[in-house]
Amino acid sequence: MRSLAIIGAGIAGITLARQLQGRAEVTVFEKSRDFGGRMATYKTGPYQFDHGAQFFTARSMQFQSLISNCVAENKIQSWLPRILTLDSEKKSFKREWSEPHYIAAPCMNSLCKTLALGLNVKLDTEVTGIDALEQGWLLRGSAEKPLGHFDWVASTLPAPQANELLPDCFIYKSELSAVDFSPCFSLMLGFESTHKLNFDAAVVKNSALSWIAANSSKQGRPHSFSLMVHSNNAWARTQLENNIDDVRHSMLDALGELVGYSLPLPEHSAIHRWKYARAETSCEESFLLDEANRLAACGDWCAGNRVEDAYLSGLKLGEQLQTLWRCET
Repeated sequence: MRSLAIIGAGIAGITLARQLQGRAEVTVFEKSRDFGGRMATYKTGPYQFDHGAQFFTARSMQFQSLISNCVAENKIQSWLPRILTLDSEKKSFKREWSEPHYIAAPCMNSLCKTLALGLNVKLDTEVTGIDALEQGWLLRGSAEKPLGHFDWVASTLPAPQANELLPDCFIYKSELSAVDFSPCFSLMLGFESTHKLNFDAAVVKNSALSWIAANSSKQGRPHSFSLMVHSNNAWARTQLENNIDDVRHSMLDALGELVGYSLPLPEHSAIHRWKYARAETSCEESFLLDEANRLAACGDWCAGNRVEDAYLSGLKLGEQLQTLWRCET
């Protein structure tokens, strides 16, 4: 049976692995200690933060089918927060979502964990190099440690990281180079006592911030009061090389201006820098497949930047590889 290495255990990588399970010997490598990619969850003490994707929608029949099955098992729930638009220059107003919004339960990365059941996933294992063999590829990890020989390699990393890692022979290098990402900072605040806000989530305008959510108001989360604050992407681009504590203080000041300075000092404060938070441009393809070299790349950035885009990218690459392998046999 042919072998396939998938780099990244986010929704695209896990979806691709599920598609090809039983049709190849599939190994998924993930440099982090947990699943999810940008569907990440951070836990500390009594607090939990969905510090990547805040929610997702389902517009395609394929993703709606997955959602319906997971909703029936209570692994995905519809999220109906009290939501506002906060504007530093105008009066705030209530928002209404025009389509269902979903969250995974009990945390965002639990969806990837559920989908990964039965798969061969190696967490805390970074792929640092891919070397050509007479037949196939040798993957290397930290300290040049060999990670195995594989017939095929598929990256689900953000396009700039995929471009850096995939060999020069990959024929879609220029497409990877053309994808532009903007960064984001995620500020995570945990409080000893509950603070009443007039919203559960807020879209922010004309500010260094873009999003505020009471993470503890989501279904299945710990009740300890926690706020998840995302920066504005354009603002984050100007702050990317600044001292992280200076970024934290700027975001706290912006939060105070928006919700008032009545918030108590947080018991817990952490900040995470997402260098590749949002794909501002895409390659406008569902995936990139180099059949001759047996290399591929997929991810949300192929055709958008949403969770569903990542799922569809992994799904469609898996379908194409199945078709290709049937023809080879």
